Amino acid sequence: MPNDLVSSLTTFKPWAVTGDEALETLSSKHSGLLEIEVKERLKAFGENAFTGKEKVHPLSVFVKQFKSPLIFLLMFAAVLTFILGKPIDTTVIILAVLVNAGLGFYREYHAETTLDKLTTYIKERVVVLRDGEEREIDSTLVVPGDIIKLAYGKRVPADARLLSVTNMRVDEAVLTGESVPVEKKLDATSITSVVAERTNMVHAGTFVVEGFATAVVCATGNATEIGKIANIVSKTERTETPIQKGVEKLAWLILFVVLVIVAGIFMLGISRGEGLIEMLVLSVAVAVGAVPEALPIALTVILGVGAERIASKKGVVRKLAAAETLGSTTLIMTDKTGTLTLADMRLVGIYPHDVVLGKREDHGTENLSDEQKNLLRCALSNIDVTRENDKENNQPVFHGKPFEVNIAKAGVAYGLYEKDKTQTINIIIPFNSTHKFSVSENDSQYIIMGAPDILLKRATVTKDDYVVSEGWLERTSSEGKRLIGIATLSKSEGKTIRSIDDVKDISFLGILALYDPIRKEVPEAIRTIGEYGIGMVLVTGDMKGTALAVARELNWHVTEEEVLTGGELHELSDEELLPILRRFKIFARITPEDKLRIGRLYQSLGEIVAMTGDGVNDAPALKAMDIGVSLGSGSDVAKSAADMVLLDDNFKTISLAIGEGRKILANIRKTFVYLMSNSLDAVFLVGGSILVGLPIPLSALQIIWVNFFTGSLPALAFAFDEDLDRRKRKATTASSKLIFTEEVKTITFGIGLLSSFLLFAVYYGLIVFGVEIALAQSILFVCFASYILVVAYSFRSLYSPINEYHIFSNEKLNLSIFVASAILLATVLIPGMRSVFGITAIPLEWAWFISGWLIVNVLLVETAKLALRRGLFSKRGRVTT
Repeated sequence: MPNDLVSSLTTFKPWAVTGDEALETLSSKHSGLLEIEVKERLKAFGENAFTGKEKVHPLSVFVKQFKSPLIFLLMFAAVLTFILGKPIDTTVIILAVLVNAGLGFYREYHAETTLDKLTTYIKERVVVLRDGEEREIDSTLVVPGDIIKLAYGKRVPADARLLSVTNMRVDEAVLTGESVPVEKKLDATSITSVVAERTNMVHAGTFVVEGFATAVVCATGNATEIGKIANIVSKTERTETPIQKGVEKLAWLILFVVLVIVAGIFMLGISRGEGLIEMLVLSVAVAVGAVPEALPIALTVILGVGAERIASKKGVVRKLAAAETLGSTTLIMTDKTGTLTLADMRLVGIYPHDVVLGKREDHGTENLSDEQKNLLRCALSNIDVTRENDKENNQPVFHGKPFEVNIAKAGVAYGLYEKDKTQTINIIIPFNSTHKFSVSENDSQYIIMGAPDILLKRATVTKDDYVVSEGWLERTSSEGKRLIGIATLSKSEGKTIRSIDDVKDISFLGILALYDPIRKEVPEAIRTIGEYGIGMVLVTGDMKGTALAVARELNWHVTEEEVLTGGELHELSDEELLPILRRFKIFARITPEDKLRIGRLYQSLGEIVAMTGDGVNDAPALKAMDIGVSLGSGSDVAKSAADMVLLDDNFKTISLAIGEGRKILANIRKTFVYLMSNSLDAVFLVGGSILVGLPIPLSALQIIWVNFFTGSLPALAFAFDEDLDRRKRKATTASSKLIFTEEVKTITFGIGLLSSFLLFAVYYGLIVFGVEIALAQSILFVCFASYILVVAYSFRSLYSPINEYHIFSNEKLNLSIFVASAILLATVLIPGMRSVFGITAIPLEWAWFISGWLIVNVLLVETAKLALRRGLFSKRGRVTT
């Protein structure tokens, strides 16, 4: 049967037949497939996933390593030394090529596949009917013939024919390019209809932005419409981050400048009588030493390692560019539910309207009155939850929005929820954070559930009752409770509700009160955010009193003057709001459109904004902010628009992710300084010696050898370093300024040039004071190769003094320095290697001289850091930490 179905579906046009005919063709029924049928179809059709997707091929990454300017130069040098008949030089250069390419391949391939691995953390779920029961399953397990339930905010998992719809609109832009959501209907369409005209179909990858529906799956995986579009699902596009692009351009610029300088050195050498080929090889070696070849690879590694670190803390970064921006965030706009609280809303009160008005005493929740039971029944008929049966405990397990799940649990606890069958709930207007209520209906009435202050404005209550009710809402919300209003509209007088505008003259029945406890780790996370110099504002749809109560529980000092409500916000123009925006810490009763407006105003003030959101309407704001952060429990629409997804919905994860983002930026700065600060050493040494008429101090082989073991390994080790500088930083939206900070420019171009000049001065001094040329060149070789390995520990913080942090806490840096030092010692001490590299034995008494040289370089860097802390290089004066 499954094999016959596979062949029949190749010509099936489900949009051209009725829903029942589609069910018949798919050998399915309204109650769903049986489990045994699902297993057979899963075997026949495979998982609901795109196969054949282009992955990063190891060979392509390896070949890419040979496209760098370093490799070009090294290969050119290898050819020249081979022509000159210098097999040892050629072998060493080819070894350097292979090791650099191999190391680059290993780390870059690992980093390239990081984001692919991280996407597996985000699981998409779908509600299906199987064996007559609702179940929530992984979307990859959906098969043709499955009956799926679609709701507001969900991504459609497969191509499906609609069987029932309620006010459904679907965003099909990813498939058709049409930006306006499409209204869905059940009527069959022409067999020649194109995708955009198939209004009775929903397609994989599109989003439900309004309403509800049930549908029967017709195609999965590569058989879906989106699966057929090769340039969408088969082509893997990998874009570089802004910093990666900037640094790559810089590397080529440096190469151009270096080649110009080296050309000058080459011509000077020729004019002095040096051999043509020898000077050509030496010039290439100088260029190799000056080009920061490991920088692009190191950046990819740093971003990949940072993304993995963030994932280990339950935050999934969807783009590497977001990992960059996280470290420069200056303001967090956070919601309350789920991020600051546990998202475990427990029903703590059921208040009929008479109790709210003070006409009767509160009955409590231990034994419900008939009025309280009616309120809870109304709420139960206006929630969208999926129920599965826990066979072990014989209790239902619910999936859905936290407060709706807890209403369902309360219904079970009070014996008001049907346990033995799925409740039929007909929601005609789903909840929306703009209008803040939902509407369902039964045979006799419409049931409206939502924000009580909104429902009261649409209800038939007297002015006095309205004022009393508002006062009660303000007092109760100040206790930190979330309040849900319940109202009805009878059908007996012919009244109907088909749109939001029809919700008027309703009967206000009462209020449910829920309490969501604060996450215990959040107060500490807020303090950490403050230590980073990052601001925080609470942007919530809850009432002002609820928001202030949450602030009190967090020990976050907020006065009533620091709270702006949505109503007050709407009365202010952007020009009026902008000067006073920073005085507010809480924005209450805010809609998603308000969030977008507030966020953009903060951005116009120079803030780098991270914003949390979970609803469909939050998507525009999440996309517009510098960092959009979606809750893992949020809508598929929000998660797709976000740059980062919180798997645990926890505010602490945001603070941890920002901490990791700061590490990423700090490690990029350290790597840049490490690779660039000694890049002109060979230029100064060779060029200076030719200018003043000294013997050339280093051979091409020595330069390439030193560049080989001091370059890649230590540079890549910085990817695993900590951020040792916790001072507050001024924000900037420019990628270049994120890297080229005052300390980076001072140490790289100031101390780096000074060290290169001093290195030449050491050689000049050795010659002037009568040291034998061969010995002077050997001592210089050790000084040239060793000092950058030692100052790497000073570079671990470009601001804090070396005595204020644990110098050897980066084990990978220790290992890389140890390996590089071992190679250097072997080169100097082993006779055979000395012979290969043209080095003479260095008497032990010169150890003090070399040690002094190392200490001088560390002192230079530490002095520069001291001057930076005192603001000597800044026009603004002393820098405060």
